[in-house]
Amino acid sequence: MSGRLGDWLEHSGVWVAVRVLWVSDPADEFFAAEGIGVPAGQRSVIVASELVNLAEEDFLAPPDLGLVLVDGDGDRHGRAMATLTAYPRFRHGPVGSEESDGSVSGHTYFVLPRAATLRHVEWTASGADDEPVLTWLL
Repeated sequence: MSGRLGDWLEHSGVWVAVRVLWVSDPADEFFAAEGIGVPAGQRSVIVASELVNLAEEDFLAPPDLGLVLVDGDGDRHGRAMATLTAYPRFRHGPVGSEESDGSVSGHTYFVLPRAATLRHVEWTASGADDEPVLTWLL
């Protein structure tokens, strides 16, 4: 399933809806403001997204575990471990069911080659290559 930034996409295999709100590319100035350097030849990117649990049971995986950026060459770029106070990560712990505030939002950070051209954002429930993919075109 695919859409544009801001579109809710539902993943019926795990009964969640995910929305990528915005992508800040590059985001080096936000990292610099927090004293975090970006390696030479690389750039940082921030993705803001939301997840709503539509199931009756908790969603146990981190909401952005399977969030990746795909560039024009088809290379997939996974999450970077960073923390920015101005753009907080997703909270830890399960996402409750729809009846108990089953909505979370947060930011995910990436570092990729400066010359890479972003094509789209992908989300899978567990980050595995063989499962259904939600795609937001950039």
